[in-house]
Amino acid sequence: MIGSYLTWLALRAAGRALRTAAKVTAAAAAAVAAAPATIVAVYAYVLAWLLGWPPRRLRRAAAWCLPMVAVFLAAQALRTRRWGDTWREPFGSWRQMWRLAASGSIGAGLAGVAPVAIPAGLLIGWLAWSYRVFAMETGTGGLTASSPITFDLRQWRHQVRTARARIAAPGAVPLLGRRGDIVAGAVIRAVQHPMRDVARVPYQRLRSHQVVIGTTGTGKTTLLLRLWAGFVAAAWQRFAAGSGGRPLLVVLDCKGGADSRRVADRVRRVLRAAGAQATAIWPDEASLSLWQLPPDQLTTTLLALIEQGTGAAAYYADIMEAVVSLAVLAPCGPPADSAAFLSRLDGGWLATAHAADPVALEAVRSSARQIADVALRYRALFRRLGTGLDGPGSFDDADVWYCILEGTAETAVAEAQAMALVELLAWHAARPGGHARGHGTDGTVRQDTTSTVRQDAEILLAVDEFSAVSRRVSIWKLYERARSLGLAVQVSAQSWQGLAPTEDDRYRIAGTADGGFWLLRTPYPEPVCDLAGSRRMVDTTRRLLGWWLWRSDGYSRAHYTRVVDADIVRSLDVGQAAYIYRGGVSYVQVKRVVAGPPALPGPAHVLPRPPAAPAQPGAPPPGAPGPPPDAGPLLDEVFGP
Repeated sequence: MIGSYLTWLALRAAGRALRTAAKVTAAAAAAVAAAPATIVAVYAYVLAWLLGWPPRRLRRAAAWCLPMVAVFLAAQALRTRRWGDTWREPFGSWRQMWRLAASGSIGAGLAGVAPVAIPAGLLIGWLAWSYRVFAMETGTGGLTASSPITFDLRQWRHQVRTARARIAAPGAVPLLGRRGDIVAGAVIRAVQHPMRDVARVPYQRLRSHQVVIGTTGTGKTTLLLRLWAGFVAAAWQRFAAGSGGRPLLVVLDCKGGADSRRVADRVRRVLRAAGAQATAIWPDEASLSLWQLPPDQLTTTLLALIEQGTGAAAYYADIMEAVVSLAVLAPCGPPADSAAFLSRLDGGWLATAHAADPVALEAVRSSARQIADVALRYRALFRRLGTGLDGPGSFDDADVWYCILEGTAETAVAEAQAMALVELLAWHAARPGGHARGHGTDGTVRQDTTSTVRQDAEILLAVDEFSAVSRRVSIWKLYERARSLGLAVQVSAQSWQGLAPTEDDRYRIAGTADGGFWLLRTPYPEPVCDLAGSRRMVDTTRRLLGWWLWRSDGYSRAHYTRVVDADIVRSLDVGQAAYIYRGGVSYVQVKRVVAGPPALPGPAHVLPRPPAAPAQPGAPPPGAPGPPPDAGPLLDEVFGP
């Protein structure tokens, strides 16, 4: 009995070996018979593996070959004038190839069969590569249990190599796409986003709120520069076509120091090549006037610049509010600069100015003892703030304002400057057209009815290193009201915690960032990864028989996994970012923007631009930029190769 069992085992093994040999022989014979298509299929499979392509790219390549097949069949039908037998022509070409190959004309034979062999080989390569990827995703492929993980890591390296080669190719990654989209770089991998060669961000997403998170040295400045240059270039194109307002980019660099000034010089050169006619560096080269604000808003802003106490100290806050209101809302008009404001913080001046108002005069008498203390605090404040907020100047004077705040050296000063600049920009975006306030010779503010105020400007406020001023600047409040002002806000920080002091404020900012998240390498990406959502995956114990066929025994269950892999984010290299938008993510290799030559030294203050006249039909509006003479290599970025 044992002998019979052993004989049966031997026969079964021999049968399996014969069946395997028959399969291999048949496959080899088919491969040899379809030699040109086999060569194309192997080449396509190896190429997709080396470059990390998704399977649909091979399918799309085969689809693009269909016109060639149609032309080939039509030419054969015209030659033979037998339209009913057109479908037989590929087989006839195959036989003719082998006859020519046997006679020594291998090249002629391959040329005759190429219109059919190339798309057929691409289809076969697509099927083989699709099955390989499918088997690895389901965990049924490979020789070992860890093969799917090894395969995924290897494909990531291949995809990164392909993306780096793409951004290195001249003209392959322009700054703007054909439809005016901003091209951030080459796509490495996409999850629940369309897989494209380059990462295109529609212009309207930059007109929405965005958040950028990445630690120092991860390429965050390179990403921000590309987004800013794309915004300026796209907005100028829209403005020249009459479909959008004049762009205004305001950058608050809250870090300060020599590094910020080097970045400011690079920003000026890059954005000049992108179309910006004037770039103002605040407060080194240009100034703004805080005193342009309406009196009520000016009072509120002046009070916010000084940090107030709570509890028993609230009494002094009320005294300060009364004194500041009396100084700003004087019958002679609001002050024109800090010197005029400080001169009003005097009991005698306030009593004289409000002599006709008994209520105001009583308030002056009640707070007479504290007026000197209030004046002392504001004198110290304006001494620390400098002259950058005393004008002359407004946001109308330049297309780009790069504001340097010394957040690293003097955090309290940077917080006060940021609050003042944000209030100025909010008023600038919300003010009605037709009138602008100017300075009178008597230290008061007058109305200027001759200036033209931008009414439909497209404004982007970018706050870099926001953690330096996040304690007192509630940017989420501006997020919530900015849409009605036509103002987009872009906040960047080194970590999730740097977005705001409290968790609630961080989620408020994240909840209104409908333009997407840019996530660079950071040690704690989990909160942002959770915001991206999850996708449904399937765990199964069923066995894959081959070619998408499964055995019926076993079971399957669905589970959810993160769309954004936190471990991939932690391992991102310099210049790589994850763009998260609407439940999907695209991993991008950001292309560096090439800056133009240094600009010639300019005047101490930026001169006001001439007002833009209404555009004539069919003509670009005045001031629309053409290609700048010193754009250098960035012309290829903006206008394509």
